[in-house]
Amino acid sequence: MKFADKDKFSSYLKKWQTLLRIINASLENVEEKHTSSRSLELWLSDLRDVAYDAEDIIDELTTEARRRQITEDPDAASPTCKVGRYFSACFLRLNPSTAKFSTKMEFRLKSLTARLEEAVAMKDALSLVENDRGIRERPRTNSLVDESCVYGRECDKEIVLHLLMNDSDDSVGDSSVVSIVGMAGVGKTTLAQLVYTV
Repeated sequence: MKFADKDKFSSYLKKWQTLLRIINASLENVEEKHTSSRSLELWLSDLRDVAYDAEDIIDELTTEARRRQITEDPDAASPTCKVGRYFSACFLRLNPSTAKFSTKMEFRLKSLTARLEEAVAMKDALSLVENDRGIRERPRTNSLVDESCVYGRECDKEIVLHLLMNDSDDSVGDSSVVSIVGMAGVGKTTLAQLVYTV
């Protein structure tokens, strides 16, 4: 292949990278808001298909580059070869199979790029906005509990406090450990928070 073909393939891959960043930012926003609709589900399904096709194309480019490298340099079959040489080997020589591969791959790259552009256009039609805030911050939490909202735990709180403050032979050093066990939703965390705030 001519060196220009390598640059052409690279330009498609760079364009994919930009389009996928836009789509990914929208997906983060959809996940954050837990938005769901039939049109959104169809868009996500199409997007999944495009992603699988892109992965296939990248695999084919890598495989073809590796095949050509091995054909041109039999010593290249060793696993110690650099990854960068795999791609450059794909673009060294012009022959009928290379030209056929180049034409076929360029068509597939154009087709997939058009599908990615359609996905971005559909994103706009679905009124999906990009999440430009970057990394989401978790809401701050604390171990304080509003005791006015807790009922029937005063006795349990006193028992746990007594166990923690009691000087028994079972405790090691100056610290004690009390396990609070029970079924989900019975208030284990709330009880621990009540004891902690004392």
